[in-house]
Amino acid sequence: MTERRWWQGLFARVTLAYAFGALLLSLIVAVSSYTIAENRLLSVEENRAQRQFIANATQVRRFLESAALEPDAEVRAEIYAEIIEVQVRRTNGSRPLLISPDDTLVGQLTDQDLPLNLREAIVSDQFARVRFQAEDEDGPDTRVVIGIAFQDLDAKYYEVLSLSELESTLTDLSRILIGVATIASLAGAGLGYYSARRALAPVSRISTAAQAIASGDFKTRLDLQTDPDLAVLSSSFNDMVDALGTRIERDERFASDVSHELRSPLMTLTASLEVLERRKASLPDVAQTAVDLLRQDLTRFENLVEDLLEISRMDAGAVQLASSSFGLAEFLENVIAQSRSPEIGIHHPEKDRDLVVMADKRRMAQVVTNLIDNAKKYGGGATGISFRQIGDYAQIVVEDLGPGVPMADRQKIFHRFSRTTSDAGSRGTDTGVGLGLSLVAEHVRLHEGRVWVTDRVDNHSGARFVVEFPIGDVGDEGEEMAV
Repeated sequence: MTERRWWQGLFARVTLAYAFGALLLSLIVAVSSYTIAENRLLSVEENRAQRQFIANATQVRRFLESAALEPDAEVRAEIYAEIIEVQVRRTNGSRPLLISPDDTLVGQLTDQDLPLNLREAIVSDQFARVRFQAEDEDGPDTRVVIGIAFQDLDAKYYEVLSLSELESTLTDLSRILIGVATIASLAGAGLGYYSARRALAPVSRISTAAQAIASGDFKTRLDLQTDPDLAVLSSSFNDMVDALGTRIERDERFASDVSHELRSPLMTLTASLEVLERRKASLPDVAQTAVDLLRQDLTRFENLVEDLLEISRMDAGAVQLASSSFGLAEFLENVIAQSRSPEIGIHHPEKDRDLVVMADKRRMAQVVTNLIDNAKKYGGGATGISFRQIGDYAQIVVEDLGPGVPMADRQKIFHRFSRTTSDAGSRGTDTGVGLGLSLVAEHVRLHEGRVWVTDRVDNHSGARFVVEFPIGDVGDEGEEMAV
């Protein structure tokens, strides 16, 4: 069975859907808000810088016109410096650059501070604006530069504005939006968790009730809901449990009654057969063969009735474990010696040679015997039995070289009276009635263990039956002889 991940559950999926939905919505809002804010703030700052530039450029032109009338070059240079240092207002913190008619650079900038595409975009008496990325000693810096060429005066004027403060504001805004998106996602997950818990509470109750019923508690019922849809579901579920419990009880009673009723004629048949066997030598050969066949079928019939009685006792809850402490290696040796395949070998890690377990020896013996018989019927006989300790559990493994068990039948074969797709064909002609492995499962369940079947792990064909059960508390128990 494929292991399910935690996020594959309905409860988790609803919670994650809310969380991802809130995350997606908050990201859309955050990105949209940031984009709008960035474009708006940049547009406002650039437009303000442009208005300031136009006012300054007008004033610079007027001073350049007056300086052009001055014949003394030194006086003109002083006028140019005064324009930049005194007369031009720069409330936005921009830095100016004046290229005078004699190509003198006046101001706080150089040609290296001006992008080439701006200088190429400037035409006579028209300003141009460019946003560009510059590098300074503090790292990258986004700047806006605006320039104009006074063609008739053979001069150019520029202003460069740093947007570092605006970028810092946008960075803070982005952090705030990320924080809001994270909080919104967590809030969405919390809302999803709460909503899923409320909405799926009836499903959880039904699941719990179904698990209780699957474990055999047919007294479990669902409370009728005030919601009309859930009330119909609860009522239908309870009716189904009533019908199922009645049918199972009837089947159990039928199996119990039949198995008990069969004991009387079975005893009569056994006694009659014993009389025939005592006089077997005086019978014709054909009659002797018939007596042998009758003994085989009668033995099989006796085993079937005993199995049915055992299952009836389990269904009635009349079975109690008689646990004792014993060595697993010696126990398996004795069980194999008394089975129909006494030649089977035992394998185990050296460290587990003296492994002692606490279990019901009679029932565990029946578990191992049934697995050996199953291997003989369907897998050509068991090729080996192994055991080992895994943590607080002991594992017993029975392997054969048969065709194996199809994946679709690996749960089904442990059900009562099950007949797999391979029973009638490749796995042999002695198909039995399907009680052996179901008794194995019941006995292992009583020991709070589990049993399953897989393919062999050594690349050979065949089935590998694994029984796992708790070792138990063996500290105060003296080790006893196995069966």
